[in-house]
Amino acid sequence: MIAFLRGRLAGLGDDCLLLDVAGVGYRVFVPATMLSALPRAGREILIHTFYHTREDQVSLYGFLTEEELEFFRLLLEVSGVGPKVGLAILSAYSAVEVQRAIIAEDVLALTRIPGIGRKTAQRLVIELRDKLLKQGLRVVRVQPSSQEQNGQDHLQRETSPESLEELSPERASLQDHSLKEPSPDQRASEGTAQPARRRKKAVPAEAGRMWKTLPRDEAFSALQVLGYTANEARDALVEAAAHVSPDADVEAWIKGALRFLGSQ
Repeated sequence: MIAFLRGRLAGLGDDCLLLDVAGVGYRVFVPATMLSALPRAGREILIHTFYHTREDQVSLYGFLTEEELEFFRLLLEVSGVGPKVGLAILSAYSAVEVQRAIIAEDVLALTRIPGIGRKTAQRLVIELRDKLLKQGLRVVRVQPSSQEQNGQDHLQRETSPESLEELSPERASLQDHSLKEPSPDQRASEGTAQPARRRKKAVPAEAGRMWKTLPRDEAFSALQVLGYTANEARDALVEAAAHVSPDADVEAWIKGALRFLGSQ
């Protein structure tokens, strides 16, 4: 309903800021990690907002970048995560750090966030990991004014979709072997030798399988062979991650998962 606000920063609170937009003051709740990045009072800023309403209250939640706002929206899709919990998550860690923890299935790190228990942390991993790896964040760009540009460029780079490429081992391994498109002059000079060179630089077959042959993923397949569903196996491995070393072998992962499944 209110996509963004552009105005003069009038003041700061413990968990909010006051924005003067053409003489109208807006109270916008923001993550604690954002407060230190704000310019001094009196400067013009652009805040991307999420409009939340319920029977007895209307609230605005604000972020400096489109990526942070869209990740906040994504958090709200998880069962048990409302605006206040979502804000607490982004107050404890930056959006990129939370995404790294989710993709790495680091349940322990997520439970360090105030208000996040083990069950909620597991739901964050189960419900968001694949979404982050497959589709990333879909944002709608807003052109900042010249005053805002200098203060926000570095924040946009830190949370840009490109910065998330390093989160996926699959993407990282493939990126190292990616092909660069030759220029027209290069194509003309190489002639018929180009196809051979292109084939020579192609991604090795092993590169695409690197992530899928990790011990944890082998344990995932083994649990399904034992008769457990994909969801049961995934939940058990997420639970086992709190007790099993990331470098453990397949047997250790399977034992850790079976201990959890046996306690259900």
